[in-house]
Amino acid sequence: MKLIMYPAMTLDGFIADPGGECYSWIEDNDEAEYSAAQKRAGADIVGRKTYEQYKDEYDVKTDVTTFVCTNQEDYQDTEHVKFIRGTAEEMYRAVGSYGFNEAILSGGGEINGLFAAAGLVDEIIISVYPLILGEGISLFGSYHPNLKLELLSSVTNDTGITKNHYKVVR
Repeated sequence: MKLIMYPAMTLDGFIADPGGECYSWIEDNDEAEYSAAQKRAGADIVGRKTYEQYKDEYDVKTDVTTFVCTNQEDYQDTEHVKFIRGTAEEMYRAVGSYGFNEAILSGGGEINGLFAAAGLVDEIIISVYPLILGEGISLFGSYHPNLKLELLSSVTNDTGITKNHYKVVR
């Protein structure tokens, strides 16, 4: 299964403010491209905090199966939301067991870092916004993965957002 990390990030490396909010600065066209990637893959992986913050949105999606990484036991799977536990490798295998060929890794920072540090990320498509938050949730949370990347493409739109598509070199 191919795992594609698909974040939006400020120039100073944050995917959200300290409270987890990012929708006030993410542009609609960028969100639409991300949603299209989720639909193509059919599977989306998020952390529990991200799921809780945007639960109403995840719970109504019927064209994507959302996999929520959590250590808590008090969640019940639904048709389109599955709760997975374990190491990054175990959760990766759990998603793959549903038959998906591709999954989108949507964060937050700790989940991004967990999967990246485990060497499970195949590609990163990142939108870099011309914005400085000063503080917030960093791209890889508390993790410090060592990744070598090959740039596949880079496009800057008229508002200064640069979308870089990388392949992780193994």
